Amino acid sequence: MNIKKNTAAIVILANLFGTAHAVDAYVDQFISFKDASGANSIAYGNVSGNSTSWTLGVVDPALVTGAPTAGEWASLSTNYTAVYGFNMGLVAKTAINVFSVANGANEVASVFGRLNSSASWTLIGDVMEGGGVGLGYQTGTVSFASIAALSSGVGQVMIQSHGNAGGSPGFDLMGIQGTNMVAAPVPEPETYALMGLGLVALLANRRRQAKV
Repeated sequence: MNIKKNTAAIVILANLFGTAHAVDAYVDQFISFKDASGANSIAYGNVSGNSTSWTLGVVDPALVTGAPTAGEWASLSTNYTAVYGFNMGLVAKTAINVFSVANGANEVASVFGRLNSSASWTLIGDVMEGGGVGLGYQTGTVSFASIAALSSGVGQVMIQSHGNAGGSPGFDLMGIQGTNMVAAPVPEPETYALMGLGLVALLANRRRQAKV
């Protein structure tokens, strides 16, 4: 009976600690949109209100969060940067998908990643806009599975544009997705208390067994 109790307690503690799971997720946190000098800047994109024609105007760069939507983008002029993050403690472990306007003009942007705001940026690779038809999105993927500096995962992504060859100001960013995301939520204080009580019970039971 004591063996069963010990096993049950161990299983409960293991479940509390082992809550990580692999998923894919879009960025859901807008962090910054900066010009070539590093100053905060406004973003331009499609303000026509539909996905078949576009009119240049000021847009909220936060529209890039979540799943990409046809006709919605934020343009990055040359050397502008846009930074986004994953909420809920999520970090990507293998690759980043960057969504841009399909009917682009072959603008190129670099993709950087870091674990959190206290870490340094690491270049992952470049993506190219264009090659398709219409104002829907296309996907460019950069993998960082073999980059040692990002072995702990990517929690924040930075896109930097390198030019403008079309009618919009530059690289037209529509969305960002992380692949093989891992969530490792930090236990609440109440959870720590339950863990402590479980460990105390295990130790007490072991002592009782030793005296028998």
